[in-house]
Amino acid sequence: MSLPTAVLIMAYGTSPSLDEHDVRAFLRHILQFYRKTDPTDDEVRDLMHRLETAGGSPLYEITQRIAKAVQDSLDVDSPGAFAVRTAMKHSPPFVKDVVREIGRDGHATGVGVALAPFRSRLSTDGYYKVVREANASSSNPIDWSFAEDWNLHTRFIDMWEAAIRDGLSSLPDDTVVIFTNHSLPARIAEWNDPYPDSFQATARALAERLGFATCTTAYQSAGGGNQPWLGPDVKEVLDEWVASGHEHFLAAPIGFLMDHLEVTYDLDVAAKTHANQLGASFERTRMPNDDPRFVEMLVDVVRREADRRVGG
Repeated sequence: MSLPTAVLIMAYGTSPSLDEHDVRAFLRHILQFYRKTDPTDDEVRDLMHRLETAGGSPLYEITQRIAKAVQDSLDVDSPGAFAVRTAMKHSPPFVKDVVREIGRDGHATGVGVALAPFRSRLSTDGYYKVVREANASSSNPIDWSFAEDWNLHTRFIDMWEAAIRDGLSSLPDDTVVIFTNHSLPARIAEWNDPYPDSFQATARALAERLGFATCTTAYQSAGGGNQPWLGPDVKEVLDEWVASGHEHFLAAPIGFLMDHLEVTYDLDVAAKTHANQLGASFERTRMPNDDPRFVEMLVDVVRREADRRVGG
């Protein structure tokens, strides 16, 4: 009897602790992956400061909760058909190691799902490239396939609409909703990368649902290096809207899925402080985390991919 289809849920990763050694190792993995450089002491101190200010990152715990909920839901209709595991791109357990473990365990097929809503060579496709490379170098390679785009999935839009409406319920009627997304290097435009268009498509779909609200878009959490990044940055957007007379803002970080550093520091601390210095209020929606609608969307994505492979 063959083993169940492996389902690999992948997240970006975080430092396992606030210890300087762990923070440096996490940052080094990121910078080596993208720039082939090591972090400076200042960069490590800056990341430690942000982590400490935000109270650490619950990414590991939330990812595990999501995986368990997906496993439980899959088991309801297909008991024993799927085995869900988690892996991280930039911190243990690394994607490449878990992929090889899945092969050694004897699974014949696998479905990969990156916890990133907008496709890009540097985002979702980057995860899947690591899976393919690790699988190709494995002594027990298996048949991998990957989730299709889900940024316009009905449950995804429903979930964010509910979160935004809930956030607006206690705010003034003239509150501006800012859809935010993680910035990427601007050079992706040279590749005809779908990332910006996917972001705008989801923002438009939500704006249509929220016909009563004033909405705009912004990028956040741009990295360093000597290169331009996608914009406008959320702070620039705040500057422009405050200058035009607006005072109340609600951030909807639709490019993110969990309460981790880009949300709990970059928005809750940095962007909020900037808005307050401009004399404006700044709040944020709740995040998907393990919201049942998000879990059921992931389950649907996994089932569709498994069915497509069987049918194809």
